[in-house]
Amino acid sequence: ASHFESGGERADDLTRATKDMLVNAGYEVLAASKTVWDPADAMEEGALISKGKPDLVLVIHASWVLDSLQFALQSVMDCPMVMWAVPYINTFSLACVQHFGSVLKQRGMSCHYLYGLPGDKALQNRLAIYAAAARAHHAVKKARVALIGPRQTWRVAGPQDSTLEEWDFAKKFGASIVHIEMEELIGAAEAQSESAALEALNVIRKDRLGKCLADDERLLWYTKVYLGIKQLASRYGLTAVAAECYPNYIGLTNVPASWLADEGFVVETEGDIGHATMMLALNEMAPGITALAEAGGYDVASNGLYLAHGGSSAHSLAGDVSTAYIPETGKFVGLKYKPTPVVTLASIRGGNGAYRLSVTTGSIEEANQAEWEDAGYRLVAKFRPRIAVEDFFDGLLDAGTDHHVLIHEGDLTRQLAIFCDLFGVEKVDL
Repeated sequence: ASHFESGGERADDLTRATKDMLVNAGYEVLAASKTVWDPADAMEEGALISKGKPDLVLVIHASWVLDSLQFALQSVMDCPMVMWAVPYINTFSLACVQHFGSVLKQRGMSCHYLYGLPGDKALQNRLAIYAAAARAHHAVKKARVALIGPRQTWRVAGPQDSTLEEWDFAKKFGASIVHIEMEELIGAAEAQSESAALEALNVIRKDRLGKCLADDERLLWYTKVYLGIKQLASRYGLTAVAAECYPNYIGLTNVPASWLADEGFVVETEGDIGHATMMLALNEMAPGITALAEAGGYDVASNGLYLAHGGSSAHSLAGDVSTAYIPETGKFVGLKYKPTPVVTLASIRGGNGAYRLSVTTGSIEEANQAEWEDAGYRLVAKFRPRIAVEDFFDGLLDAGTDHHVLIHEGDLTRQLAIFCDLFGVEKVDL
């Protein structure tokens, strides 16, 4: 607020009402100790809030203020800042937000705002979208993603066992990429005791096994791999894993990945760091579990695109867990993705700091038995796009969308738009 403008007298009341609204909505809240009137206040309160490492900072503009205050706050914040304008015309609060938004945009920075009072339902709904995107942004920036499996040990004109792609990705998104050899995972699995594996398997049998044709010996081995991944996650402080699969380790981490997905831990089983990271982001944005799949075929008559995968999806995505299927080899988890009125598809690709995220929504109709059989009893999600399926697939190709596609329940397009804006990623609407 400014001493020279109308509106500052409301500042304390607005802060109290906002804090109450946020606490009642379930947010963890750190509030400034006082209203910011001058640059000294801005730097002091900005430093105080920054120590709490928030996902998102809300800056309520009780009146027009000099942009030096906004700049002082922005300079000490290491997270997205949402500017909040209040609906009092004589304060020119909205114009102030617009002005600093213009400054941010000219600097190539993200800019988002709220307009209204703490009791406004529309404002609260909009804030929930910002908060979800900011939560995902924070999670990705501090993520530690393991790449379990081989890298190049030769070079042309760059790094040796890390790659330039890894450097680019880490610089863009802030995530740390940790190299772990497959031999270390196998060693960790082999080191698990029979008793510990049996105890874990007995817990899993209760609600995460479904129709299993694999014998106890195979299940016990995959349980040891499951425990081995947990051990590595603890040792390295991992938030997600991208593991080698094809061709030398087909199926090694598929069943463990399914079990871990239902515990909220991401294991992507094809060494895809970008999509492992986006799975983490989607899981932060909304309740539920993200599945990875790729186009297996489409049917014009039913307007369905069959999204299938070798099988590492959470058992719970079948709806009825008892219908999930593990074959005799134990190398994958097969299921028919449960009928879902609205899902979001997302796929990331790019490099050298320039990334694109393809996004769309549609519904999922449960595949019939013949369609599941045609998918080899692996994961199959019969996705219905909002347009003709042939046109939709043409759009995937035209946009250069990668073959890996993520599926998450609900419409997350607005959250993903903000997420892309925060990271400077191009969002492509399919």
